[in-house]
Amino acid sequence: MKRVLTFVFKHPLGDCTNNGLTSKVNNVDLYSEVTEEDYEFLNALDEDVLILVKRGSFQGYSLGDIAVPWSLYKEGRRSMAGGNFVYTSDSRFPSEAPISVHDRVE
Repeated sequence: MKRVLTFVFKHPLGDCTNNGLTSKVNNVDLYSEVTEEDYEFLNALDEDVLILVKRGSFQGYSLGDIAVPWSLYKEGRRSMAGGNFVYTSDSRFPSEAPISVHDRVE
C-alpha cells in the first residue's frame, strides 16, 4: 500500500458533492495498491481517506482510475463524481493527471 498527500481541486462555481469528503477538506491522503490485508489499518485511521480504484475498459477505451472515500468503499455504497479532483506534484502520485473523486452519494 502506498500513501501520498493530495490537494483537492474544487470547482469555482460551487460544491456538487452533496456534502462529500472533498467538500470538507482541502487536502487528503490517497492510498493506492490497497489489498485486503490493508483494510484493518484503514479502519483504524481517525480521519477518512481516499483509496485509488482501478477501473477497466469499455469497448477499448480506458475508464481511468478514480478516488473513492474509504468510508464509502468499505460499506459498498455506490458513489459518483461530485466535480472535485485530487492532485499533487509528488512524484509518487499514481497518475500523470488529476484524479476524479467519486464522493457524491444520493
